[in-house]
Amino acid sequence: MSTATIANTPTPGASVKSGRWRWVVAVALVVAAAAVFGWYYSTHMKGASASTGTQEASVPAGEHEGSEGTIPVETTRLSSGGIMRASTLIGSVQPFAEADLFAKVSGYLSVLNVDYGDHVKKNQLLAEIDDPEILMDAEKADADLQQAKAAVAQAEAFIESAKADRDAADSAVQQAVAEVDRYVSARHYHEKKFARYQELVKNRAIPQQIADEEEEDFDSAKAAEVASQKAVLNSKAQFLAAKARVKKAEADLAEAKANVQVAEAKLSRAKVLVGYTKITSPYDGVITRRNFFPGAFIRSAAEGGGVPLLTVARTDKVRVITEIPDRDVPLADVGDEADVTLDALGGEVLKGKVSLFAETEDPTSRTMHTEIDLPNPKNVIRPGMYGIAKVILDTATRSATLPASALVGEAREGKADVYVIKDGKAKKTQIKIGVDDGLRVEVLSGITPQDEVILNIGSVTDGAPVHAVQGDPVAQPAHAVRQEPAGSHAH
Repeated sequence: MSTATIANTPTPGASVKSGRWRWVVAVALVVAAAAVFGWYYSTHMKGASASTGTQEASVPAGEHEGSEGTIPVETTRLSSGGIMRASTLIGSVQPFAEADLFAKVSGYLSVLNVDYGDHVKKNQLLAEIDDPEILMDAEKADADLQQAKAAVAQAEAFIESAKADRDAADSAVQQAVAEVDRYVSARHYHEKKFARYQELVKNRAIPQQIADEEEEDFDSAKAAEVASQKAVLNSKAQFLAAKARVKKAEADLAEAKANVQVAEAKLSRAKVLVGYTKITSPYDGVITRRNFFPGAFIRSAAEGGGVPLLTVARTDKVRVITEIPDRDVPLADVGDEADVTLDALGGEVLKGKVSLFAETEDPTSRTMHTEIDLPNPKNVIRPGMYGIAKVILDTATRSATLPASALVGEAREGKADVYVIKDGKAKKTQIKIGVDDGLRVEVLSGITPQDEVILNIGSVTDGAPVHAVQGDPVAQPAHAVRQEPAGSHAH
């Protein structure tokens, strides 16, 4: 019993220590409770207050303030104006025309009138090549031509002489024929007279001597007749010879004239070769290359000279060379307007037009070679510059547009879905769409400009309660442009 009493009765020192520990524990609990309360207040109460303030700041006046249990969504409305379709590409500038000027003849460069950067006019003398042999050949050809022309004049004179001889021979023939008639008449006369004298001799009217004398006259008349006939034949032969000489003279004249043509051709060729010693500009332009100096021996291109003497480029107009990608090829046409911005010229937009296509795509890059003509009256555009060429494939339509982020899922067969706010709820609505450039899409029908369309739907589902927290009121002009990634189709 005594043992139990001793055990249950605390000693004075133990009682003091126990009371002190109880106080310490109580103070610790109070401090811990205060810390927990402070943490809870700062974390939940102030956070809730900040959240409420942020929400109130994000909600525009009149936009469902104080809505509970609804999903905040960003909205937009239709923007008027369609999408301008364009293809933006990298392009480089080249001369409108460029010519390497080679020497046609070999010789020493005696004159050089131009150098790098000189502006020249069409047919302006740029350089001369010294070739004495060509000059001598030209002089000889000219002398041969003069000689051929003299032969023509001589042949013409021969023709006149031959024609005169022919006419004289013809007159001689006529005269000889006339003489034959006279001698025939004389023969007839003496023949009749001799016959009469013979009758008189038979009748012893006259002596035989008179008849013999008449016989001699008759024989003479017959001989004269024969001689006149031979004279006719001779004069006719002379006439034929004269005619032949006329024909020969005419043939000689034709040959002489042909020789003149040959001589003229040789002279023309010689002059052409002389012309080849002078290098002229084929058009207005600028010298972009000079490979020789005066005194250098120039070998003609025909003899293996592969280095041009000069290069001239036409720069009053330039070409911007670019490549149109496969997807834009069907929309591109010659005459399409193009806006060109060259890096070297800052932000200046140069207006040009598509001048030609290759009409076939490169099978490797699936692009089509395209050239854009740019006027360059002030010569500020230099060949070799590069920049961006925006080819206008189609002008903007009258359709309205929406940001592409408003579409739900993928568009199929010209149709797509969007969410429209109706009576505080998201309503899935089908729309008919047109061109989609990746940023905006044309809306042809299905919604009105007054409809609020949800952007970036996130977790919104059909029929979910929503309220607009941020608008995109007809913010951007809808003339969006189809962009081609820079550098993807560099020439």
